[in-house]
Amino acid sequence: MTDSLSAEKQQILNDFNNRPDYENEFHKQAATRLVELAKVRSGKLVLDSATGTGLAAIAAAEAVGSAGSFLGTHILHHSQERARCPFHKK
Repeated sequence: MTDSLSAEKQQILNDFNNRPDYENEFHKQAATRLVELAKVRSGKLVLDSATGTGLAAIAAAEAVGSAGSFLGTHILHHSQERARCPFHKK
């Protein structure tokens, strides 16, 4: 059973890593709107426990500003690497 579970997890990982590119204008606007609806404001503390590629994370971090704190994490290393890049540019 362990082997089949490992194979299933590997398939999920492969499917996730091979998905279409979501870093387009539509998804950036949707992420920004999500942060607005969550009422993330300057000075707040935000935890994003499924950061993915980081679109909502970037919007949330910008919303809390230097007066707040933001922590984004994701279970898949691939997504964290993709999300980390935009933060270093800002």
